Amino acid sequence: MVCLDASLALKLLVVEDDSAQARSLWRSWIARGVEVVAPGLFVFECTSVLRRMVVRHDLEEEAARQALGLRLTMPVSLRAPTGLVERAWNLARDLGRPTAYDCFYLGVAELLGIDCWTADRRLYNAVRKKTPWLRHLSEHETPE
Repeated sequence: MVCLDASLALKLLVVEDDSAQARSLWRSWIARGVEVVAPGLFVFECTSVLRRMVVRHDLEEEAARQALGLRLTMPVSLRAPTGLVERAWNLARDLGRPTAYDCFYLGVAELLGIDCWTADRRLYNAVRKKTPWLRHLSEHETPE
């Protein structure tokens, strides 16, 4: 079981830098029968980022709608383990994060005893020393 954050999911939904690496990682999880989980805000974050990409003219509306449809078919189980809200709050405080969004992903992973995968380099660099369960997409080696 792994926790997937929205930054990595978006690389699966739209073509961005490292999308090929993200698809390789995703395929490896599926091939091994790894269950992919995320907190409930995952759905809202993916939708919000796609909408922002349209407003900023980084993505056409139809492409965003297709990506959203694809997101809805992704086998991602939404999880809210007992104590998640409090744990996300405490992680945000302890890690010096200005918001708790990322800490919900970290909290799900920590409470379930699994790795959390991200493509967010800033988050990774800021908290990796205190969150050994956080993994960055760059850690996945894409087969040649």
